[in-house]
Amino acid sequence: MCMIVDANKLGSLLSDKPTADVVPIHDWLNKRSGKLVYSTDGGFADEAGGRSAKRLAGYARAGRATVIPTEAFAEDERQLRNNKGLRSDDPHVLALARYSRARVLYTADADLIRDFKDKQFIAKPRGKVYSGSQNARLLTRSTCRL
Repeated sequence: MCMIVDANKLGSLLSDKPTADVVPIHDWLNKRSGKLVYSTDGGFADEAGGRSAKRLAGYARAGRATVIPTEAFAEDERQLRNNKGLRSDDPHVLALARYSRARVLYTADADLIRDFKDKQFIAKPRGKVYSGSQNARLLTRSTCRL
């Protein structure tokens, strides 16, 4: 089971003092029931740097995250970027979800939420958004190919 975390929630997820909303994610990762999926290139590199990148690398070394090379989904990202129906400025997140088949996203970006839930972009199964601890059940329903 996999989850993608948008840059606007990455700081709270990787914080030394997790909020109540990220505790279920930490528990899920620590039980090795799930993984974070991310990329270190392209849009992800622009959004997540420094300490966040180091912590994500630590999760990857511990088997709690999987790094996907941007080249694996670069063509899909380019096509999404040119899609007139795209509302968000995050085609890299959508392309990563499509490539990995991760269908749970942790974000506060309203435009990305609309795109992630839009069957034009994420389908079979549709994307779900984890917005806080009240959505912890989504962690057990998340699938991915990794």
